[in-house]
Amino acid sequence: MPLHEFRLEEFCRENQIACYLPLKKVWKTLSQTHNGKRYRYPREVLRPMFPSYVFAKLDADKRALLFHSNSVTRIIGVDDQAHLLEELTTVRKLEQLGLAQELEFNSTIKEGDKFFIESGPLQGTYGWLKKKGRHFVWSVEIECVGTIVKATIDPLEYKMRKA
Repeated sequence: MPLHEFRLEEFCRENQIACYLPLKKVWKTLSQTHNGKRYRYPREVLRPMFPSYVFAKLDADKRALLFHSNSVTRIIGVDDQAHLLEELTTVRKLEQLGLAQELEFNSTIKEGDKFFIESGPLQGTYGWLKKKGRHFVWSVEIECVGTIVKATIDPLEYKMRKA
């Protein structure tokens, strides 16, 4: 179901169901035909940060209603609500960072030095230092909702400690 996340978010809004669809910017190549000649051009679009996932707060009635949207194949329950809220807070911070710069998402964790961010825009999150670049630029990986997000940060903007 391609991009049903947007349809589901709209359905939730229309039915007063609290939901959250984290988005990221991606570049997509579009094509257009004009006078028989095909033109291709890049365009920045918003796509779900986690394909096939929309986070929602549901009771039994809203859960049943959600299946009527024709955009849901299954609902995953969460036992540890507090941990999920912490991770969604990290997702929100990464989403805001991703709207300002390009982020790369990977589903596997790579080895590296682990650190904890004590202050700055990503405060309260753990990451792995992947590469120290010139001119105070670090390539880091931040863990969130079982996914690794790669970003480039200025370490002078953050207070970090080794975890």
